[in-house]
This record gives sequence, C-alpha cells and structure tokens, in this order.
Amino acid sequence: MNTTQTRAVTNLLALLPVLLILAACEQQIPEQAAEPPAVGVIEVTEQKVNPFFEFIGKTRAAETVALRARVTGFLESREFQEGGDVEDGQVLFKIEPEQYQATLAQAEAELAAAKASLKRAEVDLARYQELLKARNVSQQKVDEADAEVLVQQAAVQTAEAAIRKAQLNVDYTEITAPISGRIDFARFDAGNLVGPESGLMATINKMDPIKVTFSIAETWYLELTQEDIALRREGKPVEEFSHVPLIRLPDGALYDHPGEFDFVDNKVDEKTGTVLVRAVFPNPDQLLLPGQFVTVVIERKEPKTGVLIPQAAVLTDQAGLYVLVVDAEDKVEVRRIETGQRFGPNWLVNKGLETGERIVLFGIQKVRPGIKVNPELTEATPAPQVGTTIGNPEDVAVEAAGEAAEGDAAAERSDAEQP
Repeated sequence: MNTTQTRAVTNLLALLPVLLILAACEQQIPEQAAEPPAVGVIEVTEQKVNPFFEFIGKTRAAETVALRARVTGFLESREFQEGGDVEDGQVLFKIEPEQYQATLAQAEAELAAAKASLKRAEVDLARYQELLKARNVSQQKVDEADAEVLVQQAAVQTAEAAIRKAQLNVDYTEITAPISGRIDFARFDAGNLVGPESGLMATINKMDPIKVTFSIAETWYLELTQEDIALRREGKPVEEFSHVPLIRLPDGALYDHPGEFDFVDNKVDEKTGTVLVRAVFPNPDQLLLPGQFVTVVIERKEPKTGVLIPQAAVLTDQAGLYVLVVDAEDKVEVRRIETGQRFGPNWLVNKGLETGERIVLFGIQKVRPGIKVNPELTEATPAPQVGTTIGNPEDVAVEAAGEAAEGDAAAERSDAEQP
C-alpha cells in the first residue's frame, strides 16, 4: 500500500462508528402513519316523495256538434254571435220556410179529403150491412164496402204521414243548438242557398268539462296500475287509479284543476306498444281549448316513502351507477344502485341503499375504495315538498344539464381512482 491508500483506509475506519450510530438512531424513530382523509358524508334516510309521469296529450271538447242544413232553401238570417256561447234549443239559423209551409198546408188538405172519403165508406158499409139483413143486397156488395173502408183508412194514414214529414221540413227551416257551448264562425251568410249538400254550417263545442287523450307506454301502464290490481285481487273496492292527472300549461305553470280518468282502452296498440287513456278536467274559465297540445302530468294521490340522495353523490362508470359507502369501520366501499326519478337536485334510489347507511357527498376526489376515511356528517339539500315536485320545464332542463356535467366530472375522477 502506498501512503495515499493508507490514509483513505484510516479515514474510513474513523467514520464507521459514526455511521453505525446514525443507522441505529434511524431505526429507533417510529414511522408516523398518514392521517385518514376527511370526507363529508350524509346518512341515508327515507322521505315522502311523489313520483310523476309526463305525457303529451291533446284536448278535445266534452261534446262536439257539427251543424248542417237538412232542407234546401235560401238562408234567411243568422241568430247568434260568432265565437259566443249558445244555449240548448236556441235558434241559430233560419231558412225561408214558405215553400215548406205550403207543402204542410197541402198535406193537411189531403188528410181532410182522406178522412171525408173514409167517412163515406164507413156509411156505405153500415147501409149495406142493414140491407144484407133484409136480403136486399148480396154479400159481395158488403165485402166490397168493407174493403173500401180499409182503403180509405190507409189513405188517411198516408196523409197523416205526409203531414208529419211536411211538419218536420218546416221545423228544419230553423236550425237550433242541440247542446249548450261555444259556437265558432258561420260558414254561410244570409241570402245564400243552403241545403244538405252545403256541408258544415257551424260547430258547437261544449267547453266545460274538457277531455284530454294521451297514450302511455305499456310498462308505465303496469306501473301506474299495479297497486290497484293487487287491491282488486284482494277483493277491496278501490277507484280505477291511485294516481291523479294534472296539466302543465305551455308556460310551465300547472293548471288549477286536477282531473279524473274516465277512459282506458281495452287493448295495447300493436304498432306503438301504448295504451290510450283519457282524462276529464273542469274548465270553468274555458282556459283550455279543443285541439290544444298539453303536457299531462300523472302523480300519486298519496305520496310514498322513498330513499332520496343528492345527485352529486352518484358516480358512474362502464358498469353503471354507484355511490361510495362508508361502513362501520369507516372504510370506503363501492355500492351499485338503481335510480328512479329526479326531484330537483336529488335522485330517487329504487335499489341498493338502506336507511342508516352513510355515503360520501363531499371530498369524493380524495378517496378510493378500500381506504379508511375520517367521515364528517353533513346535510344534503332537502327534498321538495309533496305537491311541489313538478317544476318549471326550463329550470328542470338547466338543472339536469348542470347535474349531468357534474356527474360526468365525478365519473372521470372515479375512473381515474379505480384500482
């Protein structure tokens, strides 16, 4: 060894005890465990909810009458205000009646002549019958007189029928309203020649109540009626539906008067897989007009109990929807759920959660399945009050878009954190 090598070995031996002491100290310092991340959780509870279904329906009048002329003649006058209300029996149009009155007078004269002929035949028959008793006339003469009476009786009946027909034609010269309601515009003005071939003259619609027809999917029909079916099987008297129809107007407001179901088709449309349903709504102010498209909202008459959770707590991946549940040991686990209808910022959970369980609402990005967390109980947005679950369509659309964006962001975080 040269001098340089000897000096290096000596220095290494001098540092060796110091290195051993540092290593021993390092082994004696305990490793500090990382603190569990703090997350905001909510406790799953049941709340009163009122699920609803929406369909596009079309209004129609409770009764509709198309007015047409039944006799031919010049229109003498119009007796109503176009677009106004008319009463049952009110005269609406008058057709010149003179020719039909003349025909009626002629038929009455023919009836008088037929009755006179009948009277004469009856007198002749009575005289021949007396002569037959004295054998001053043959039986043939009596039979002929009897037959003449029958002929004249038929003539009287024919004349009476002609009078009834003529009277009908006179009556038809006045077109009256068969129902009360609102009438539209007149297709003909006074002075025009009208008749059965003229077609529609005006239309009357009975406005109160008003009917709404709409079609519901077969699956929704079963969901709407399954409770009633169960009760009927038990022999309990129930109404046709446990739900009530409402109307959402074009401006988003709910119509003041709830309706009643009055017709359900007895078959499913094979082409569309839907069932035709009709509901009747009071229309005292005549706000609803026939032929109008409206949104029919069907909700339960009585609210039911359900699990509502904030939509922000719901995550999604390729397998579907899930939430992060904190168990009794404060560990995070993935729980698959089936959701139903949205109520504002909340989502109805049909399957997957039980009351009392805790789910992560805030700090989702800090956790992953299997780790232990420091849960802090928080409060979610309260559920909508019963009867106010139906909001403005524009608000619902904006809210749904915001919730969808939030859900997509949460899904991206979740996919990145999945082991």
